[in-house]
Amino acid sequence: PEPPGGGPVLREAAAGYWWRRGLRGHAEDSLVAPGAPALLLALLAAHGGDVLLPRPCPAWWTPQIRLLGRPAYHVPTTPEAGGVPDPYALLETVRRIRAEGGDPRVLLLSVADDPTATVAPPELVRESCEAAVAEGLHVISDETWRDTLHHPRDTVLLSPAEMCPDDVTVLADLAGGGLVPASWPCAVARFPPTGAARADRYGDPRARALDVLTALGAVLPAPVAPAVAHALDEPEDVLVPA
Repeated sequence: PEPPGGGPVLREAAAGYWWRRGLRGHAEDSLVAPGAPALLLALLAAHGGDVLLPRPCPAWWTPQIRLLGRPAYHVPTTPEAGGVPDPYALLETVRRIRAEGGDPRVLLLSVADDPTATVAPPELVRESCEAAVAEGLHVISDETWRDTLHHPRDTVLLSPAEMCPDDVTVLADLAGGGLVPASWPCAVARFPPTGAARADRYGDPRARALDVLTALGAVLPAPVAPAVAHALDEPEDVLVPA
C-alpha cells in the first residue's frame, strides 16, 4: 500500500489539484486517505475541542464527532444559503459554549452544500470565517461539491482558504466529486502553507492528522494510488467535456 497520508507522487498530484483551484501549496501541505470519513476523523482529532456545524449539514458529519467523544453544536444558516452558519448566530453560540465551560475549536462548513444544494455568497463566507477565526476557531471546509453544477449568475464560489489562508483546512471527497469511482474511496486535504502559520499551541495539525491515519491503518491500496494520482492531474481522458 501507499504510506499513510499518501506517497510523494500522490501528494504532489493532490497539491496540483488544489493549485488549479486557486489554493497554492505543495506536496508537504497535503494528505490523502481512503475516503472522506477517515480523513475528516483525522482532521477533527488533530484539532481537538468542541465542533460547530451548520444546520442542516451532511448526515455523516455528526457521527465523526460523536466517535471522538466531542460535543457538536449546530448553528443556524441564513435563508439564502446552507452550509455556512450565520455569523451572528455563530458568535452567540461560541460565547454560550464558553460560558457553559465548553471549548469550541473547530468550525466545519461547506460552501457548496450537500443537503441544501446551494452555494454560499462570498460575503457570507467571509463574515462567517472571519468571525470564527476571531474567536480562535480553525475552519475545516468540505469542498467536495465545488465542481458540480450550480448557477454562476446567482453567486461565485469562493473557498474560505482564499480568505483566511492560515486558518483553513480544505477537504474533498474525490468519489463524491466524480473523479474516481465510488468503489475506490479517496479523499484529499489541503492544509495551510507550511510554516509557523500552520502550527498551533499543540504543534502541527497535519502531523497529528497523519498520526491518526497511521494508527487507523487508513492507507490507499497500491493499485488504486496511481489511478488516483492520474485522476488528480485531471487529464482530458478524465475530465467530462463541458
